[in-house]
Amino acid sequence: MILKQITLAIAATLVTPAVLANIAPEGIPGVHKIVLSGTSRTDEFIESAVKEMLDPASIKTYRDNSLSSAFRHRAWFGYVKSMTPGVSPGTPILFVKRSTGDSFWGVDPVARASRIESLDFSACTLGGAAAGDADKVYDYFCPTKGLDPASSNFANPGINNGVVSDFGVSDVSPLLFKAPYNVEYYRTQLSDAEVAKLTIMPFMMQMMGLAVTDSVPLSTVISRADYGNMLMGNVADWSQIYDKDFDGTNDFDGSAVSGNNQVVVCRRSNGSGTQAAYNWYFNNFPCELAFGGSQAPSTMYADNASGISGGPGTSSIKPFIIDPTAGFTVVNNPTSGDVRNCLKNAQNNTDHLILSDDFRWYKIQFSNSTNPFKAIGVLEADSYGKESGWTFRNIYGAGSFSPFTQTASVGATGIAPSKANLLTGAWEFAVELTLQYRNANVINPQGDVITPPTGVKYGFVIDLMRRATYPPKFDSNSMRNAYAALPSGYNYFGYFPYDPAHSQHTALGNHPGNMCQPMMRSY
Repeated sequence: MILKQITLAIAATLVTPAVLANIAPEGIPGVHKIVLSGTSRTDEFIESAVKEMLDPASIKTYRDNSLSSAFRHRAWFGYVKSMTPGVSPGTPILFVKRSTGDSFWGVDPVARASRIESLDFSACTLGGAAAGDADKVYDYFCPTKGLDPASSNFANPGINNGVVSDFGVSDVSPLLFKAPYNVEYYRTQLSDAEVAKLTIMPFMMQMMGLAVTDSVPLSTVISRADYGNMLMGNVADWSQIYDKDFDGTNDFDGSAVSGNNQVVVCRRSNGSGTQAAYNWYFNNFPCELAFGGSQAPSTMYADNASGISGGPGTSSIKPFIIDPTAGFTVVNNPTSGDVRNCLKNAQNNTDHLILSDDFRWYKIQFSNSTNPFKAIGVLEADSYGKESGWTFRNIYGAGSFSPFTQTASVGATGIAPSKANLLTGAWEFAVELTLQYRNANVINPQGDVITPPTGVKYGFVIDLMRRATYPPKFDSNSMRNAYAALPSGYNYFGYFPYDPAHSQHTALGNHPGNMCQPMMRSY
């Protein structure tokens, strides 16, 4: 009997990719399934680290079979190829990354251990090419299963067959996801007790940007106060920025002030980590909340000069209507791609249609004017290379800057969103992504008792984090100019000694897991 068990154990470690083709990965003997949910910002780093840790010959790739070219869920199966703390070589791993939703999905369902939608590996079909994401070709396409919190029957354990995230990753620390501005439309903020059950680790630093449409002259000098007050609705007309004496000419270059001068704000929905970053930097929220020092950001539902009119908003055919020609206009966009389209459409007088965070459809009728609209956006700097009708602008100065080519426009002044300025802290508008996991048992909405990740799960993800944020990773990553390794992040467990050769990708300091703390110099 003992011999038979040993034989089966050896056979389990020798399952080949050919055999795997006929077996759902969850059914592989000894497999450890690890689920990470949250922001897509780190997906490229995470994917590279996962593939680095697994034997290349054993890797099988999965994604949701959405008709969209953009993935929502991806997964990788393989056998660990080298020693990882707490994980033996040859250990089968099924690593699942949920990228749909905002950063809030790397916080709320992790802290509350909620069942959420994920891949259904029991019904996968042979894959193929998938344009629009990093892998391009997948071994398998899979449907999804399970219900998200906004769904009816979400809490019913007999109906919701979703999975529980072991780990979460977010654009900003869970400590910033506070009501009323940084929590999703249908959710409540985590209590202090729920946050205390999370271990929060700084992951990497991401640069945010000042995105402005091309119809705003490059000669315009933009300050932190200028941008922030437009986001808050305190500055509703661009003349207040570049024609301070209201004589009809641009104070910076003498050109005539004409066209649509009303401010358009292409922001993100509540619960977005990107929006939370802007609320932190420009609105002091939630850091100064207890002292009355924070201000509310403007929102689509209350601050549009035209109000909201039109049909019931129940479909793309019968959306609510917003008329930007009436004056100050705000658009709550569900994704960064929608923000980019909002900016492009404002510049090109093309109507902008979105399904917003209140689950209703809205059409912003930029076609009501033949003159371009002057809009600002809420965007992270890894949107570089996707500029169309807009650019990233310098702060406290004039001109634009391309993070992709690391070049400024002619005559640019002020501080540029460059990699050099990110590393030294001169570009202060940068946030720290965090990775978090439960450190105590949690009873979830479905009544399950969920324990903290330990053993193989913990060891694999901690090693993945260290590998993904080790400075050399930023040499080959296509988004390297928008990110930096954190001195306390990649060396969080003393895994990598500081190496001066990697300083070109490591920030001088960081806010140790809490953006409300001041920047701490580390070396």
